[in-house]
Amino acid sequence: MSETRKIIRQALVIGVLGVLLGAAVHLPLVKRFARGEFRETFFFQADYPGVVLITIQEAEDLWAAGETIFFDARGAGLYGEGHVPRARNLPEAESRQKFPADILELPRKRALVVYCEGGDCQSSLLLAKRLHDEGFKDIRVMTGGWEEWIKAGLPTETGDAEK
Repeated sequence: MSETRKIIRQALVIGVLGVLLGAAVHLPLVKRFARGEFRETFFFQADYPGVVLITIQEAEDLWAAGETIFFDARGAGLYGEGHVPRARNLPEAESRQKFPADILELPRKRALVVYCEGGDCQSSLLLAKRLHDEGFKDIRVMTGGWEEWIKAGLPTETGDAEK
């Protein structure tokens, strides 16, 4: 019986140390979470049924088919340095006021892919929620973002956003 207690105690100590080590390694992320920085980017699928997270491979397939509109949620400077070919620049921060008329005229059932920098970038999810609120029904968020697109060696283009 004492051997079982010893094993349980050791397992608990290892578990607690694992949690503490994980929190220490990711302290900046934990601090951002505690400040509520990610609150806007959480969403319930029931509230946003038209928003789906997709992989880089799924995004590549959609891009190759050429029927999906890609939106780059990063700022114009980053977009100009490089973006998915044919992607339109729609910086999430700038789109808070109002979407351009040509975007609002798109068919609401048209498939859209939204991406941002990657990593802990939240702009693509925020933009997807805004597009959903405008009535778009098929919005996909490329989870790896631009960072993963580049790592996968997929096509890119440079240049400023169309005016």
